[in-house]
Amino acid sequence: MDSIAKTSLLTAAMRAVETNRTEEQGRLFVDPYAELLAGDEGKDLLQKAIAASGDQPAIAIRTAYMDTKINQAVQNGVRQIVMLAAGMDTRAYRLPFPEGTTIFELDRKEVLNYKQDKLSKAQLHCQLHRIPVDLATDWVPHLLQAGFKKEVPTLWLVEGLLMYLEESQVMSVFQKINSLASTKDYMLFDILTQTLLDAPYMVNQLQFLKSIGAPWKFGTNEPEMMMKSLGWDAVATQAGEFAPTRWPFPTAPRHIPNVPRGFYMEARKV
Repeated sequence: MDSIAKTSLLTAAMRAVETNRTEEQGRLFVDPYAELLAGDEGKDLLQKAIAASGDQPAIAIRTAYMDTKINQAVQNGVRQIVMLAAGMDTRAYRLPFPEGTTIFELDRKEVLNYKQDKLSKAQLHCQLHRIPVDLATDWVPHLLQAGFKKEVPTLWLVEGLLMYLEESQVMSVFQKINSLASTKDYMLFDILTQTLLDAPYMVNQLQFLKSIGAPWKFGTNEPEMMMKSLGWDAVATQAGEFAPTRWPFPTAPRHIPNVPRGFYMEARKV
């Protein structure tokens, strides 16, 4: 796996830590496969990350937010889910999807093979199609060939990807989604603000990410406006708004300018 792909081992290690919390400690979810997927390399990356920039629950909160929104979409009738840069995502194994749910996981071959090998004995809760592809290429034909149906309401999940891309690459991802999406579709993704990337207190974390070959590149201070220009109505949620008892930092209201922020986004195609 390349450096950016290996960050999926890091996020798996963070999910494992959350899984090992108790309910009294405010545990947000249980991922019984996270520790296995993280392996020693993921655990080592986590220790290095904590040493470089401290320990904070953004990934755990993001996972819980996405779980909640995925469950809501399924309750609203969605039975087709596309996960771009699926990495070590285990929702196909750990969420209780209704019968007839199909998930397409797109990522590089070595990433999907690693996960498939590790989870060979785990039970799926959906019909899963793994699509080995480099997302920098045109992945749309591969998705269609795997059985994706344009006419079926779809949830698009773009988790833990956009910050690693250049702006032109971000726009390319959304344009490819738009080529397949309908007005019944949902999208979930996470995004940073440029203000966060420019914040002095982020220097250590950004230097660590650069040192492991996975620098953060993209941020936008107005994600709702960006999505509107692409034909989606979007709502941004800050970590402290979704899980205030677990977020250890102040959560500034949106009307206060020039505040470093990260967002979890829910969007509907219009």
